[in-house]
Amino acid sequence: FIAYYPHPKSCIYKLNSSKLNLDVTYYNSNTYNQFFTISMPPSSGYSHFYANGGKVNNWGIESTLSYKLQLKDFLWNSSLTFTMNRNEIKELLDPNTINPITGEKIGNMPYIDVCTNDSYKQRLTEGGSIGDIYVTGLKRDHQGQIYVNPQNGSIQADSENWIKAGNAAPKYNIGWNNTFAYKGISLGVLIDWRIGGVCVSATQAMMDRFGTSEASAEARDNGGVIVNGGLLNPESYYSVVGGGTTGLLAFYTYSATNVRLREMTLGYTLPNKWFNDKLKDVTVSLIGKNLFMFYNKAPFDPELASSTGTYYQGIDYFMMPSLRNIGFSVKLQF
Repeated sequence: FIAYYPHPKSCIYKLNSSKLNLDVTYYNSNTYNQFFTISMPPSSGYSHFYANGGKVNNWGIESTLSYKLQLKDFLWNSSLTFTMNRNEIKELLDPNTINPITGEKIGNMPYIDVCTNDSYKQRLTEGGSIGDIYVTGLKRDHQGQIYVNPQNGSIQADSENWIKAGNAAPKYNIGWNNTFAYKGISLGVLIDWRIGGVCVSATQAMMDRFGTSEASAEARDNGGVIVNGGLLNPESYYSVVGGGTTGLLAFYTYSATNVRLREMTLGYTLPNKWFNDKLKDVTVSLIGKNLFMFYNKAPFDPELASSTGTYYQGIDYFMMPSLRNIGFSVKLQF
């Protein structure tokens, strides 16, 4: 058993044996003086300015447990990987930060909206996390029920109150990789779990709005959408809930948890005698990636991203579907 501490805020543990290996890494770090974009009122003549500040804490665990079994010509290698990361915004901008355009102090800022698209927003708050998603919904009465106009049975969007839907990042990631080999034949199987996190789908909202989704078809077949125990006309309901650019995403928030067969490989190493020892190994393989989902509740692949940046994550807005890839490889060793 080996344990060592390369840094005061991180540590690594290792357990090694002939069959079983365990590696565990814990880390804890703080990031200061990050880059923020601060919006300006239109009357100023500027859209935004940039400032450095804030403090974000990240801590997490990365671990791998592997096992090896050899029985004559049969070999089994198995490894289980577990990762998690937690981030918390400890501080936003210092209230004494100077606005370079006006020359005034920015004062206390309870939050910073880093990206917004109609009913979707990512907001930074002290005590929150980078990747927090906020959405809007329908107006409600004093009892918390959806407000339905008693005169005409209509409902209304509530664009003033933003609701925290969750965070786009997963709580945990687990990967299980197995390789089986027997007399030149090998089979590799990789299954991974993305556990936790939320995502929203503007695509689903638009499909509901125009009556092309399964949900809107079921609502028509059932005579309406159930709201507060009664039925509302599907067209009237979805014209509001699916209205605007993205729809009211409080009604289109899904768990991003999914389990998939990430990769499968079937290979065969040809006997060396076939090549008169001119080649050491010739391996031909059939490789499949992202083959299918065992579990997924979202109406799209939650691991697809609309943006490669830090923000604007966890939203589906008419993205291309994820792809299944199947390929063939030949590996030569001289």
